[in-house]
Amino acid sequence: MTIREIAALAGVSRSTVSLVLNESPLVRKETREKVLRIIRDTGYVPNASARNLNWKSTRCLGIIVLSDQQRGRDYDFSMPIGLFSLNVMRGITERLAESPYSVFVEYYSYDYEETEKGQAQAIRLPRLIRERKIDGAFLVGGFCTEELLNAAASTGIPLITVGVGAETPLCDSVISDPAQGTYDGLMRLYESGRRNPVLLNCPRAFRSAAMREEGMRRFCKETGLPFSMENVICCSHHNNGENAYEAVKSAWESGIRFDSLITANPGLALGAMRFFAEKQLRVPQDISIVAYEDNAMCGYVTPPLTAVNIQKERMGEEAAGLMLRRLSEPEMKNQLVIVPSYLVERASV
Repeated sequence: MTIREIAALAGVSRSTVSLVLNESPLVRKETREKVLRIIRDTGYVPNASARNLNWKSTRCLGIIVLSDQQRGRDYDFSMPIGLFSLNVMRGITERLAESPYSVFVEYYSYDYEETEKGQAQAIRLPRLIRERKIDGAFLVGGFCTEELLNAAASTGIPLITVGVGAETPLCDSVISDPAQGTYDGLMRLYESGRRNPVLLNCPRAFRSAAMREEGMRRFCKETGLPFSMENVICCSHHNNGENAYEAVKSAWESGIRFDSLITANPGLALGAMRFFAEKQLRVPQDISIVAYEDNAMCGYVTPPLTAVNIQKERMGEEAAGLMLRRLSEPEMKNQLVIVPSYLVERASV
């Protein structure tokens, strides 16, 4: 399928289709929706080769921060915290400081809830990639859909995914291993005498959710504890404290009881702790907690959270080094770098 064929099916000119692909405001709403519907139905992907003809080096790299929800301008319990991306960015920029490259940052969100409801969306590429303002892009974060990866990879711009369980065959990847980290956190709870743990997981739309569940299954198999899906509590909408609070509250009110909790990130741990405080449940006396992805919040909260440190700054450094190599050796095979994690002991266990 070509852009000429898309134009013919829509009854518009090729330039109109190009304007739609580039999200130009000059196209009428009805025309845009018609073209996008045909693009979805045909599975059309823009031809990267043709675009590459006019592509010149910019000496700029893009950090695309991926999220499952729009960032607001307030600081409520429902907002994403963003410490993962900030920590990774620090590593990237420190590694690139002596290179000839500058860095742009773009925040990008994808409404997966609409997709889950069956309302198909045309992929809107991040602006830095769409407008070819960069020579390469770091896709940072755990929420990266296959649709976005396919569309971004088709542009021919070098990509590196940096995140929790973000491995993909489409490009280079620097990741942590949430299955191993979850297993290690659960073993720490087990060693402390806890025998009824629960995994407070991110929404299932995140690819890392299944990997954490895999880590819990392995833990249960090795310790002989029974595994039940009742012991996996998933946030239903977004990966934030508010949804964690609601998920734990719903599980508790349905009769599910546990003596310990491992969470997908510290934000979810704080959401659970707000519910425990309302129920006058003490941490760690009544319920012990381990958080995956150690960050500054873990040391600020009372009690301080035991956490799995996934070395986010190092992930950024590894990604930046890999990008420099990719730009100098464009034909090399796709690389996968797994950064090891370790447990940081604090007072929540």
